[in-house]
Amino acid sequence: MRFLLVITLVFCATLWGQEHKHEIGINAYYDRVNQDYIKFKGLQKQNLLYKGAPSFQITYDYNISTILFVGSGLGFSKRGFTTENKDYSSSYIQIPVRFGVEAYRNRYIEVRPYAGGYIGIPLEASEKIKDNYFSVPVDNNKLDMGIESGANISFKLNENYMINFIPRMQFGLSSIYQEYYYEKRRNIAFSIGIGIIRKI
Repeated sequence: MRFLLVITLVFCATLWGQEHKHEIGINAYYDRVNQDYIKFKGLQKQNLLYKGAPSFQITYDYNISTILFVGSGLGFSKRGFTTENKDYSSSYIQIPVRFGVEAYRNRYIEVRPYAGGYIGIPLEASEKIKDNYFSVPVDNNKLDMGIESGANISFKLNENYMINFIPRMQFGLSSIYQEYYYEKRRNIAFSIGIGIIRKI
């Protein structure tokens, strides 16, 4: 009984000690994107190469306690790949859901790793043969669902604003591309981002 009372008091203390419950951020990312095979039964896989792509995101985090938070947001991302003679690009509206902890904090810096998932709502896609000036629209009607992990490394400007650096990885779980009947592919992305956070 005493043990339960102590745990309850500690939990309440973490809630009461929280200065800011809400955090709103605006982030811009440089992504290295590619596709990975989920299924392949052919003779030889294509040599899929990484390419650079931008993404942007508005985030909202709710601090459950002094060390735990849950977050979501709304963003725009571009995904795709290149080969020796083709460049494929697709774009999505992304909705992430993540859970994280505050691993380190002092007067100047906060480090908050997180993990979760995302849903990508497809917008448009195009293919371009290299050395060709024109892109050809292609179908892009499959949801991109996957997992993501990363960290918010934030430097305090004052009590309410922080500059945020975000290393991030996204790994798709759903098949979003099929050029031949014997293959299925998913999106992958490795990102570095910068943004600003407003504490409320």
